Amino acid sequence: MRKGRNPAKSKQNNQVENTCFHQVIVPVYLPELEGYYKDGLEILKLCIESIYLTTHEETFISVINNGSCKEVKNYLDKCLEENKIHEIIHTAAIGKLNAIAKGLSGHNFELVTITDADVLFINGWQKAVYGIYQTFPKAGMVGTTPNSKMLKHFTEKVHFDNLFNKNFKFRKVKNPDDMFSFGKSIDNLAIFQEVHLKNILTIKKDDTIAVVGSGHFTGTYRTDLLKDAFNKYTSDLISPESDRIYLDKSSVKNGHWRLCTYDNFTYHLGNIKEDWMISKLKNIPKTQINELRNPISEHKSKNCFYCILAQYIVRKIFFNKYLRKYYYQYLGLKKHEAQIY
Repeated sequence: MRKGRNPAKSKQNNQVENTCFHQVIVPVYLPELEGYYKDGLEILKLCIESIYLTTHEETFISVINNGSCKEVKNYLDKCLEENKIHEIIHTAAIGKLNAIAKGLSGHNFELVTITDADVLFINGWQKAVYGIYQTFPKAGMVGTTPNSKMLKHFTEKVHFDNLFNKNFKFRKVKNPDDMFSFGKSIDNLAIFQEVHLKNILTIKKDDTIAVVGSGHFTGTYRTDLLKDAFNKYTSDLISPESDRIYLDKSSVKNGHWRLCTYDNFTYHLGNIKEDWMISKLKNIPKTQINELRNPISEHKSKNCFYCILAQYIVRKIFFNKYLRKYYYQYLGLKKHEAQIY
């Protein structure tokens, strides 16, 4: 039975009000707080608090509880009550990518940051990301943790488009200590050799330097590049292959570039809480204003054949294990550096 008329239908303007242009999506999977997940809730608190502190007022924060335990659910509900996040979706364990799809659904933001729940953000990350999007209209994904080993990870189009660009070259790593810390956070200190901690492939235009390539544990995407991919269903709970298909391939679709900030603005925390994480968080003031509006520049997409051809040429010639050392020398490395890079 219905009695009366829904007052929302009587409003002259009954359009959804949306003052945000940037969304942050955090899928959370903490089924228990024992064993591997023992510090999971404390790590999650660091992540959520850092996002809240470092984002401007036109950022919409969505958290998808992907089958986590009761303690995690209660904490996230409290975050919503305290207005530290804007949306919480509770589901059974449906998998990371399906959880992200729920966060994207029903929204229309220009940019979306998709981040794991064990990442700590520091001030300035949004401004740095926006600067890259404005300077390089071909950008489709921008990371915030520079990684010199990512120069060949879905970056063929960046290489192809800049073969004769004198500002496309190796530069000194701006923050080698933080890059080394990333290796420690994934329990792989051997991931970076000395040459990787000294040199990183970059592109520069005007006063903006961007790193070529990025990992996907956190990254800011052009939302329009992800919509089609996330209309699909995956049966994977979590897997590197699914991340490659849904996040990596989609972000470089139609000739877009995969880039990263030159300085480090995010820290991978892992599953063990450490004192330095608490110290970092204590030094983060709350961001008060939106420093830059509408960072997305229009990029005319290339046809698929052109992109496939560019990828084939770069992979077969410049990434060839016998030829790439000469390519790296052309981009600025010394002979002995290029041989081991």
